[in-house]
Amino acid sequence: MRDHIWPKGTCLAMLNNGTVLGDVTVLDLSEGVAGPLCTRLLADLGAQVLKVERPGSGDVSRGARPSLPTGGAQGQSALFLSLNQSKKSVTLNLETTVGEQLLKQLAQDHDILVESFPPGYLGQMGLDYPALAQADPRLIYTSITPFGQTGPYRDYKGSDIVAQATGALMHTIGLPDREPLKVGGDAALYTTGVSAFSAVMLALYARDCQGHGQHVDISAMEAITVAQIHSSIHSQFGREPERRETNLVRASDGWISPGLETGVQEETWDRACDLMGVPELKDDPRFNTPQARREHQQELLDVVGRWTAALPKEEVYHTLQGLRSIAGYVATVADLQNSKQLAFRGFWQQIEIESGVQGLLPGPPFKMEGGSVSPAAAPALGEHNQEVFCGRLGYSPEELEQLRRSGVV
Repeated sequence: MRDHIWPKGTCLAMLNNGTVLGDVTVLDLSEGVAGPLCTRLLADLGAQVLKVERPGSGDVSRGARPSLPTGGAQGQSALFLSLNQSKKSVTLNLETTVGEQLLKQLAQDHDILVESFPPGYLGQMGLDYPALAQADPRLIYTSITPFGQTGPYRDYKGSDIVAQATGALMHTIGLPDREPLKVGGDAALYTTGVSAFSAVMLALYARDCQGHGQHVDISAMEAITVAQIHSSIHSQFGREPERRETNLVRASDGWISPGLETGVQEETWDRACDLMGVPELKDDPRFNTPQARREHQQELLDVVGRWTAALPKEEVYHTLQGLRSIAGYVATVADLQNSKQLAFRGFWQQIEIESGVQGLLPGPPFKMEGGSVSPAAAPALGEHNQEVFCGRLGYSPEELEQLRRSGVV
C-alpha cells in the first residue's frame, strides 16, 4: 500500500496520475445496494476495486430485475450494472479454509475493505477487523449493516423499508390521517452508501495524517436518522413533526410544486397573479401576504391548479422559476434521461455493458476536474479469477482449476 500524504494546498487530482484515488486499492466484499454504491463511487474517483463474490451466484443484485435485453447471460441486472461498473470480479468461498487464507492475502494488498455481512460473521473465520488489522494496521475496514456492529439491534435483519421506518423518515411522509408512506426505490440504502463513501474518504485522509487505518462502522438506521435532525430538534421544543398535505398541482403531463405559498417576494406574487390571469388576487386578504398564503394554501393551490392544468409541467416550471419562485416539477425516469441539465453536465454515460449492447448509466453525483475516470462495464462473475489468483497471487492455471473444482473459487 502507498502513502497519500496530501500537503497543504496541493491539488489531489495532480497527486494520483489524473485521478483523486488512482493509487488506492479497494476489496469489495459487499453486495446489494449500499456497499456496492460506496465502492462504485470510489471507483469513479479512480480507485482499483476488486469485487469478491460467492462462486456460482455472486452478488444478490445480479438476480434483480430487469436484466439485460439479451437475457443477462452473465448475471448482469440493471441494478448490478449500475452499481458495479469499473470493478473487477473474483469468486471466493469464504467458508473454506483455503478461501479464508486467500482473502487474507488479498486484504494485505488493499488499502480499503468494504463488507456488508451480519455482525460477527467474518469474525468466526478470523476475517474481522482485529484479525486483518494485526497483519496490516493501515487497513481501512468498513462494515455496512442495518443497525451497526453494537447495540441491542445489531443482530436484527434490515432492508430499505426497515431503515426508513426505524430512522423516522416514514413518520414524516404521507397524509396526516393515513398510514405513513415509504419513499420509493431504495432511498435509504443509497443514502447509506453515500454515507459510507464519505466516511471511507475521511478515514483515508485520517490514515494519511496519522499513519494507521481504522474500523468504519456504518448503520443504515443512523444514516437515515441523521436526515431527521430537524424532527429531533422540534420534539425537544415540544413540537412533534406532523405529516402534511403536499403542495402539488396537476399540469397537463404531470405534477408541479409551484412554490408560491411561502417565501416569495410581493413583486413575485403580483407578477404570478398577472400571469395566471387573476390580477384581482393581488389584494385579496387570503393571499396578499406570505402568512395568509400559508393559512389558505389549499385555496391557493386550487387557483394555481386551474392555470397549470392545460400547460406542460416543464413550461410551468421554467416560467415560475423566471419569476424567482421556488418551483419544481415531478420528473419521471424518461424526464431524467432527456434532462437538458443532466445532459449539459454529462451525468448520463454511454458504455458498452455487454458485447454489442450499449447502456446509458448514471454517473457519480459530483464533478471534480480531472478527478474521475471514464466508466467501464460491470464485470462478469469471476471474470478476473485468472488475472488475480494466477497473475497476482502466483497460482498456476492447473492449481486455479483445482480450486474451482473444490468449490473454493
